[in-house]
Amino acid sequence: MISKRLNLIASFLSKNDKVLDVGTDHALLPIYLIKNNLVSRADGSDISDKVLLHARSNVEKYNLSEKINLYLSDGTKNINIKEYNTLVICGMGFHTIKHILDETNLDNIEKLIIQTNNHYSDLRSLINKLNYQIASENYICDANKDYLIFNIVKGYQDLTDTDIICGLYNKNNVEYYNKQIVKLEKLLSKVNIKEKKELIINKINIYKEYLIKEKTEEKK
Repeated sequence: MISKRLNLIASFLSKNDKVLDVGTDHALLPIYLIKNNLVSRADGSDISDKVLLHARSNVEKYNLSEKINLYLSDGTKNINIKEYNTLVICGMGFHTIKHILDETNLDNIEKLIIQTNNHYSDLRSLINKLNYQIASENYICDANKDYLIFNIVKGYQDLTDTDIICGLYNKNNVEYYNKQIVKLEKLLSKVNIKEKKELIINKINIYKEYLIKEKTEEKK
């Protein structure tokens, strides 16, 4: 049984995807994908040899050693990236994710599933510069932790300032918008600098507009 977060990540993958799970940890995602015949291929990489020992043990446990390759690697280094068309990069900070993407030849990569732990706006800007488009941003709360999963595909996208600051509207993200409003309103009470206050108020208003939009769509 995989976590709700990994299950959501898996839902964006399809039969023809050849997946490299960067930062695979215990290889739970590749195991789930191959075991359930959800993708064409699923391998994993991790920078920690100790972590990969656990990953290999898990792969062997499910008799998948001949179907799942595991690489000791900093991002996608030491890996023939041309063998894949999909990258999953989840559970890291933005700067680590940026480093991985900057060091990877993305010519063959048609799909990116990314979950950063911070700097969502910076990620959106980076994706735009790399000539990818955000198909959807998807919120989930798993084990009392909030996650935003980015489903990204090849192709240019004209993102507005609002899109970059607060993300693309998703009617399924109502809980996330409400939580952001509460968090920002608490922050607002502690900030004294005028410019910062204005930025926070702008964000709050955008999220409130998203909630109004959701209610309007419900009535249709």
